[in-house]
Amino acid sequence: MIARRILPTFLAFCLTGSALAQDADLQALKKQLLPGIKGEDNRRIIDSSDYPWSAIGRVNTRIGGFCTGTVIWPHEVLTAAHCLWNKRTQNWLVPDAIHFLAGYRRGEYIALGKVVDYTLADPLITPLDGSRFRPNDWAILRLAEPIDGVTGSLPLGLSGTPVREYIQAGYSKDKPHILKVDEGCRVEDTPNRARLLLHHCDAVSGDLGSPILGIAGDALVILGVHVATGRPKTGESIGIAIPIDSVSDSLN
Repeated sequence: MIARRILPTFLAFCLTGSALAQDADLQALKKQLLPGIKGEDNRRIIDSSDYPWSAIGRVNTRIGGFCTGTVIWPHEVLTAAHCLWNKRTQNWLVPDAIHFLAGYRRGEYIALGKVVDYTLADPLITPLDGSRFRPNDWAILRLAEPIDGVTGSLPLGLSGTPVREYIQAGYSKDKPHILKVDEGCRVEDTPNRARLLLHHCDAVSGDLGSPILGIAGDALVILGVHVATGRPKTGESIGIAIPIDSVSDSLN
């Protein structure tokens, strides 16, 4: 009788151990395929139809691929510059080849922004220089019509602003049709010597151009633009973002 009682408990223990092992293997595989995941995957799906998430959307290009962008003014969207680079022609895309889908979710969107022009921090420095780790890897898309009346917009912050919590939000490679956020991720909020912002948010491919947000007082502000994932030879990968001062200084 004792053996009969012990056996189910033993089997349950083995199954639980097997499930934990499988979960650990899955996490390890995810980190290998998505090197932007740092530690456990802390991303969660968010409703992109509600503000402030409605101000974030997908930047799609005619040549395929996508990035993330954020509405910052009635007809302007902030994203990463190298998302607009055509590797085949080795040149910048024409504006007509780019469009912005605000609040995108599973093929639907709140507003479609037709891009008529865009501003690059420095069009003479292209991805051909072999490095995306540069403080001018940002672009502002100019839309044909204002869309903030539908989507809302997010204001630019300032470095050094006291922040209660950091959040990263974007369209990831593994979930390209839904917006995911990583709340409470760690950001090294003092730009380093290269004038870059380092962060530990779970941002992967597709999240390029996504905002690094901060809750400052009662406001949610943009404090950076995710542009790359650093892969050191040892240790955990690190997120690389353009500090918002690099953008706001050029706009003033």
